[in-house]
Amino acid sequence: MRKKHQKAVVYTIVGALIVSLIVTMVPFMGGFTGSSNNNSYEGYIKSLEETLAQNPEDKDTRLNLANLYYDWGMQTYFNGSKEEANNHFEKAIANYEEVLKEGQDVNVLVDMATAAFYSEKNELAEEKFQEALEIQPDFLNGLYNYGVFLMYAKEDFGGAIAQWEKALENENLSEEVKANLQQNIQIAQQMILENFEETGNLQGTDSPADPE
Repeated sequence: MRKKHQKAVVYTIVGALIVSLIVTMVPFMGGFTGSSNNNSYEGYIKSLEETLAQNPEDKDTRLNLANLYYDWGMQTYFNGSKEEANNHFEKAIANYEEVLKEGQDVNVLVDMATAAFYSEKNELAEEKFQEALEIQPDFLNGLYNYGVFLMYAKEDFGGAIAQWEKALENENLSEEVKANLQQNIQIAQQMILENFEETGNLQGTDSPADPE
């Protein structure tokens, strides 16, 4: 029981680090920084949807709408309203899909993947993370968030470390980002060691490796 308690504490710590970095990287619509007031979101969304009704091909407006639903989903998720957050994330995903019909964009792919991850659509999340990193293998936001996905959704701690180590190869990283990446790597390494102590498995998961 002691090790399980330690694991829960570690997830809480890494979760705080993940939130701090994702929030700084997520692109929001110009000039809008988010609010916990639902009326603020509803007002902006109504305005954007009215604009789209007049011009459904307006890619910029649709992207702003997707980003706004994403932002609202994140705010709601971390306020503890998971069901409501899933609703917002699903609307963000639907609008990101429409934007991507106009062409691939690594920022949109990663935001869509992250929204899918937080709404537990893991297959979609992995697909979009991989698409983004195929286009731009050194994309910092993609590497960081894909590592988060591997850590939480797959318990693939080794895979998460690989993404974060690659992210550290980016030039001109801020000291804060470097520190967060390094600390996440250390936590993932600790999880691998704890997993080995519990299961004798070094695959970075709680289940034995598949037989070859």
